[in-house]
Amino acid sequence: MINKLKLLLLFLFSGLLQTQVFSASSEWQESASLSVKAVVSPYTTVKLSTNEMAFEILGEPGAYISKDVVEVSVGSNQSTWSVYVKAQNLIHDNRKIASLPAARLAFSTDGVTYQVLEDNVLFLRGTVAQQPKPIKLRFRLTTTWEDAPGVYRGKITFAFLNNP
Repeated sequence: MINKLKLLLLFLFSGLLQTQVFSASSEWQESASLSVKAVVSPYTTVKLSTNEMAFEILGEPGAYISKDVVEVSVGSNQSTWSVYVKAQNLIHDNRKIASLPAARLAFSTDGVTYQVLEDNVLFLRGTVAQQPKPIKLRFRLTTTWEDAPGVYRGKITFAFLNNP
C-alpha cells in the first residue's frame, strides 16, 4: 500500500513538473525587468597622418612644396560641421632673426591650386551621416631674398566647428 501511495505521489508530482515546464515554455511570464538607457555622446575627431612636416629650401628663394603629404580625416556624429585651418608665423631658432609670415604658407588638395593660410581658411564641410575619408594635402612655403638661413618652426592648426 505504501509503495502504491509513493508511486501515485511520484506520478502526480512529475505531472505537476511537466505542466509547469510546459506552461513556462509556452507563455512568457515577466519575473523581472531591466530598463535600458543608451547615451550617445557627441563625437568629433580630426586625425592627421603625421604630426610634423618639413620643407627643404635648397636654392634660390621661391615656392617650395613640402616633402610630406599630409592626410586629414574628419568624423563627427553631430549636425553639419566645418573644419578651418590656420597657420602661425614660422619663428627662427635664433629669435633675433625675423620670422617667416604665415601668409607665405599655403595648402592644396589637388596639388595645383593653393590657398594661403594667413587667416582661418575653410578647409572642409561635412554632415552627420558622412563617413570619414582621408583628404591628401600638400603644403607650400614661399621664401624671399630677405629670409636668413637657419631653421624656422611654427604650427598649422585644424579647428572643428559644429554648425547647429
